[in-house]
Parts: sequence; structure tokens; C-alpha cells
Amino acid sequence: MKPIASLLFLLLSASVTLSAQNWSTFGSNSLRNGRTEIAGPESVGQTKWTVTSSATTLGNAVYTLGDRFVTSRITFSPHKGKIECRNLQTGALQWTSPNLGNSSILYATGFTEDAVYAHDYANDSIYALFPENGQIKWRSNIKSHTFGAYPGFVFACNGDPILNGPITEGIFTMRLNKNNGEPLWTNSTVIAIGPSWILATRGERVYRITGGISVPIVLTAIDVNTGQNLYNSSPIPGDGDQENPLCLGDNGELYFWRDGGKLYAYRDNGSNFEQLWAYTPAATTGAALSGNISIDHQGNLYVFDASRVKRINGINGAVMAESMELNMSQPSLTIDGDSTVIVNTGLGQFIAFRPDLQAVKWQLTAPNNVYCNPAPSKDGIMVVTFGGAQIRAYQSDQNRAPVADFSTESTLAYVNTPLAFQDQSSYQPDTWTWHFEGGIPATSNLQNPVVTYAQTGTYDVLMVVENALGTDTIRKSCLVEVTTNAGAHEGQFIPTLELFPNPATELVSMLWPQEERALWCTLTDLTGRVILQKEVTSDAPTLNVQSLQPGYYLLGFQGKIGRWIARLVIQR
Repeated sequence: MKPIASLLFLLLSASVTLSAQNWSTFGSNSLRNGRTEIAGPESVGQTKWTVTSSATTLGNAVYTLGDRFVTSRITFSPHKGKIECRNLQTGALQWTSPNLGNSSILYATGFTEDAVYAHDYANDSIYALFPENGQIKWRSNIKSHTFGAYPGFVFACNGDPILNGPITEGIFTMRLNKNNGEPLWTNSTVIAIGPSWILATRGERVYRITGGISVPIVLTAIDVNTGQNLYNSSPIPGDGDQENPLCLGDNGELYFWRDGGKLYAYRDNGSNFEQLWAYTPAATTGAALSGNISIDHQGNLYVFDASRVKRINGINGAVMAESMELNMSQPSLTIDGDSTVIVNTGLGQFIAFRPDLQAVKWQLTAPNNVYCNPAPSKDGIMVVTFGGAQIRAYQSDQNRAPVADFSTESTLAYVNTPLAFQDQSSYQPDTWTWHFEGGIPATSNLQNPVVTYAQTGTYDVLMVVENALGTDTIRKSCLVEVTTNAGAHEGQFIPTLELFPNPATELVSMLWPQEERALWCTLTDLTGRVILQKEVTSDAPTLNVQSLQPGYYLLGFQGKIGRWIARLVIQR
């Protein structure tokens, strides 16, 4: 990357905060701050859509990426489960996870551009599924002590999942390669007993609460690249276990309830932890979701304390407001783009409070919805899962300033090979300004540009969108990995499957390894919408694409010995 281009990109990136409309993990993102730039529904008197799904005993968490969402469908008698991917705008089913056996209890634990991540509670196996068709991208050789309903995944800058290791083998934290599921590092520092989501990450740090009944419980910083412990806090008073999660602020702050103790605020100074304040609760907590914390757009906390939601000053820990008493059990909450506080009571009710917690905006009965941060997502659509067979979506109909977001056909690119980007912003922007670190072109005003990279490396992408009501900026760090080794990562674009002509107008022919007699082909657009699924054989290796609109598409192929994804361009 040339120095001038690098300086320009840094200037453009200064003070840019990553806007949130996607829910990559529990608590929205790897900070676990329960906050989104998207405004949720103004009311829930009318649904955007309602669909009938397969039965589930409890409503489970929703994870979104652009116009798609995934959720788990789990039954208790018998205890088994699978994952569904649906269109966020319509609720239409796009795929169901592969059948892993009648005893499989497959929970969705995260959703990124690289994969839908899943944990099989029956045997602790970890899977990555292709987002476009749900087929298995990899199954990790190492297992994870994870309870899928309390997702344990967060993500490194480049998208590698960071999660619990196999505790019975003395591995408590690990980072997996997003392309093949192999461990990049493992960490054997004991973590406090409890559900497996008590970790968060920001920049070059992974944070955990470590220790246990016979070991002092402390806050620990781990190097995200090496897995080495960097520094700890002093011992923190409380119970011998720790179920309550961590939540990270925007400027180095860390917040958490200590089980059987106080609400703490620390700051990471780069080489040690500084305690900022401690709040003494009206009633101590140790039930995981009851420790859920969200941070509003001014840096103040919303927490659960003694059957109430309280707003806590992020600077000094003082109580600023509190709600009426509520009937709750393992509740969770979210702060939306209007600073509405959306509470899931855990007992079958969603309540949307105004920021002062004195007025209720709306209430929704949601039977058996337990493991779910409310998730306002693209265009203000909020999906709610219920026990039983119903899934519903609600949406605000107000015109708003845009919230920037985009997707790329792959986070792995090859030198001098075109890579397509697609706008996924909310609320209909009118203009787009892209900045591609290391890219050719370096800037673009197209809605859906195509870029090439001349040098290997890992690059950021920044986009600014605007409509008559305002502007928004998003930067995705470490997004594109550019390499010259086209066969380095299984399941990506590899030269052993070829399409021609490409670009195409009517017919596309395919050439693949002769060991494969037939392939199952799935054609999707860049939002993941499935357009065609069929088997293609070596006797008739063609697809008729005459009816497709011009643009970029993905072809996923599944065979007996391998799987591939290829990019297809339609031109007229």
C-alpha cells in the first residue's frame, strides 16, 4: 500500500465508529454492549410478516447479516435442534442446517460474512456453515465447552472466532482459523465456573474473568494474536463462580456484575486495569442474563437490579433513573438507535421503555422467548421468535437518516482478481462514497462497486452514505485478506472449478474435477437469496441463466470429495 494512500485512508477513518445493524453474536457485537444504530419499531400493533416454522420449545436468539437472519429451533422432548436461515424482509426460508443425526442439538452462535457458526450441544462440536446455503464449511477437530443458548463466540478483527476451549483438556479459551476451524492458539488460564459467554474482545485484547472457587477471581487481558495473558486486575470480591458477562465501552472501559458482589467499572490503560468505580446493588445477582448490561449512545449503562431496570452514569456509577418493578427471570435488554430500552423479561414479555425509564413505548407478549437480546436489524426490522411454531417481525415505518452497511462476496480475495461489494445500508441512501485501502480503484461512488487488489495483505474498507435526512459512515477493519495462493483455503474460490463464459448472458458451462460425477448446485445473489438449486452432472454441465437480472451471483457446489464457491457475473 502506497504511503499517500495510507495517510488518506487514516485521515478518513479518524473518529469513525463502526455502526451496528448486524447481530454477529449475543449482545449484538464482540463488545457485548447490546447497542445498535438501528431504530426499532414504534409500535407492535401490526406485524411486518408472520411465518410458521418448525416447532421449538423456547424462542432462541436471532443473528442477522444484511437481509438474512438465523435462529435455532430446539425441542426438549426429544432434545434435538437445527438452525434456520430466513430472509429478513419476508421471513421466507432460505435454508435449514444439514441433518447431523437425530441426537444433534445444533445452536446458532454467531453470524458473520465468513460463516454461520454453530455449536452442537450433544457432543460439543463446532461448525462453520456457508452463509449462502447452510452446507458445512468445516467441523473443527477441537471441541468447545459452550452452551449455545448463551453464545460463547466473539470475533477477532479478521473474523476468526474466539470462544471456550475443551475445559476437560485444560483449554479454557481459544482462537480458531475462520477458514478451516484449526486452533490458532489456546489459553489454559482457568475461567470462573459459569455459562460460556463471559468474554469480550476489542482491538488487540480478549477479556475474560478468570479464577474460581480456589483461585482468586480477576479480570484478565489476553493478547488476541498470541493468546498470551498480558495483565490482571487485583482480586475482585464476590462468589467463587462468575456467571455474569462482560460489557465493553467505547474508550477502554469494561463493565460487569461480580457474582454475589458489586457492579464494577474498569479501564484498560494498555498495560494494567484501573478501577473507575463500584456500584452496590439493591440485590446481588448471579444468573447469567440477569447480568446483561447495555450501553446507551451517551456512554451510560442500563442494568437489572432488584426487579428494576436502572440507568447508571458511566462516569461515576450514580443511579440516573429506574423503571417500575418488573416480573423477570434471566432478562436481557437492548438499546436501539432512538435510545429506546427494549427489555426481554425472560417470562414471555418484551417491554420498550423511553430512555428515562418512566414511560412505556410498547409491550409485546412473547411466550417462551428466553434466550434472546431483542435485535433491531436492517431497515428497523426486529424479529421475535416464540415457543411453538411462529416467528414474527415488526418494523418502524418512519423515514430516517441512513445507517451504513455493506457486504462483500468473499473476505478472501486474490491478487488482480475482481471482488464485488454490495451496499446493505438501511433507510435508502441516495449517495455512496467508498474508500478501499489498497484497492483499485481506491474510491468509488457506485452503489455496488467492483475492486481489485494488486498486492497481498489485509485491508480495511470504508463507506459513507447519505440521504436527505443525514449521513453515516462505516469502516470494516481487517475485512479483505488478499493472497496469491488460490488453493489455500478450502471452501473459497479455487481454480479446480471453472465457469465459462464469465461474464455470461445465456448459458454457463462448468468444468470441475473428474472425480466428481455430479454436484449439487445452489445459485444465490449477494444478499444470500436462493434463486436456484439443482443437481448438475458431468454429462450436462450447464446452467441456463437467461432469466437472471444483470449483476453478481454466487454459485455454491457440493460434491462427495469437496465443495466450492464460484462468482458468476451476468451481463446483457
